[in-house]
Amino acid sequence: MIEDEQYGHLRPLNDFRNYLLAIQWDMARRELVGRSLSDAGYTRIQADTYSYLTRVGLLKMLCSIDAAERDRAEAHSGAQAIGLIPDTEENRLLCEPQFEFVTPQQLVAIDFFLSMHHYAPHAFPALAVWHDVNVLGRRYPVPKLDGLPKTDIVLHGWYPVGQYDRDAPSVGLRSFDAEQWNPYRHPGRPGRYARTTGGEQTVYFEEASQFEVDAEAACLFVTCTYDTVFMLDTQHRDAIDSAHFWLNEGIVKLPTGMAQRYQEMAKRGQYFTRLAQRLNLTPSELDSHLVSNAISDVAHDRLLGHDRIQLSLFAEAA
Repeated sequence: MIEDEQYGHLRPLNDFRNYLLAIQWDMARRELVGRSLSDAGYTRIQADTYSYLTRVGLLKMLCSIDAAERDRAEAHSGAQAIGLIPDTEENRLLCEPQFEFVTPQQLVAIDFFLSMHHYAPHAFPALAVWHDVNVLGRRYPVPKLDGLPKTDIVLHGWYPVGQYDRDAPSVGLRSFDAEQWNPYRHPGRPGRYARTTGGEQTVYFEEASQFEVDAEAACLFVTCTYDTVFMLDTQHRDAIDSAHFWLNEGIVKLPTGMAQRYQEMAKRGQYFTRLAQRLNLTPSELDSHLVSNAISDVAHDRLLGHDRIQLSLFAEAA
């Protein structure tokens, strides 16, 4: 279809699809940190979801594709207005953008999750990408790559983290700033807030039947509030501060009863961020540290077996 002039604007989407297929088995583009804890307080070190840099790269490409489509529609409209192309129903339709893959609502959702990632360098990481493309005018074309063959996913081992408190502090979705300022910014709202099943304190948040982003508030913030000055002012803020912001302002709502899951997600990201700070490691150095200090599957199983024996002996004594 994309060879037809009528559908030529879809070619970048086809290129993006091909790019995703090409990187599918590139384990260098994958996350190493596991998403769950074992009973022994270890997390799996193994290629898993796409890495932070890969996800940011994909966002840059999609934002660039959206921007190019708006540019195409504007040029097409101008060409029709001055008679360079005929005034037909089809051409009038093509005077408008035919798609938008990253809406402000989706951008805020992406930003919320990226803000909890341990490699996010600053607050509002996804909005900074949007600003880079749509305000500063940078474009990120989709590379053409040869795909890699399917490969085995290697388990590097298990890394000790305790309850995300072993070697670095982690409070996740708790915001001390919000606790101090909410009595003034949001009178009547409790200064401290605990709504996880584990009883942990978190920033104020609202719930909905599913994960939800207020589309109107998101559009207003992205297109009006988040300007270059705001972007520069937040470059020194911790990434998780923007996750706190989205929740505290009610722009992002969590699924009912799922706060503990998001708290664990935030604590995991914050733990490894602070671990890297404590050890003075770059992202690539942290990855190497995790691999070289992980224990084997056999050693981890031995720890789990030892824990079970201790629990069994405790139960018999009781």
